[in-house]
Amino acid sequence: MASPHRHAIPRTVTDVLLWLLASDVAAAHQPQLHRPDRCGNLRCAGQAYPCPPARDAHRAHQAATRPQPRPRGHAPVTPPTYQVTGWFQPARTHSQAA
Repeated sequence: MASPHRHAIPRTVTDVLLWLLASDVAAAHQPQLHRPDRCGNLRCAGQAYPCPPARDAHRAHQAATRPQPRPRGHAPVTPPTYQVTGWFQPARTHSQAA
């Protein structure tokens, strides 16, 4: 029987295998029912939640998913309040250099 999270792969996922592995690890490392500050997986032996595998699964989820696109539009641009003059002198020509 397939896990329910395997049927709902988001469209933003770029690495499906990494995302599925991270989902499996995250599903296996949930907090205990009566002690939500402790991991319920027997391999963690009561470590604080989120345990290292749960944190790694979260980072793998982020790595397997492309970031949300930034909203497009025009940023407000204010013109500078100062005027740049006299900073540059004209380059010397070849006739002046000789």
